[in-house]
Amino acid sequence: MRSWFTSLSGAITLSTIALLTFLGRGFMDWRYEYPLQDPSGAFDIPGALIYMALAGIWIWGLLASARGSRRGFVALLILALVLNVALALATYFFFCPPWSSCEGWPNVWLWNWLNLISGLLAVAAAAFQLRQSQSGG
Repeated sequence: MRSWFTSLSGAITLSTIALLTFLGRGFMDWRYEYPLQDPSGAFDIPGALIYMALAGIWIWGLLASARGSRRGFVALLILALVLNVALALATYFFFCPPWSSCEGWPNVWLWNWLNLISGLLAVAAAAFQLRQSQSGG
């Protein structure tokens, strides 16, 4: 298992899972949270374009990393760190803390924990690939 986690295939797979959990959480946000924040729907098109751009950059990072690109792994590491890990922690501590009277959408905590766990695994795998390529291995 350790050898798969530290392999190129493992890093690509874990980053793909992180992308999918980010998109899943994005769909849930889009369904439950954005209508509360923007009832008129004025942000629908810019919001969709932002999600499309982030997913496109992530897919570019996956394709570049599969060819061994260091820049691709840097992109994957940053995307998983910001869009999975930081967003999950911000939701837990700032946006909707469980100790407050915040009422999140259905399954908010399942998606939040999936984002955190998949993001941490993807960050660790990408960081290992970067460290391995730096040392020439």
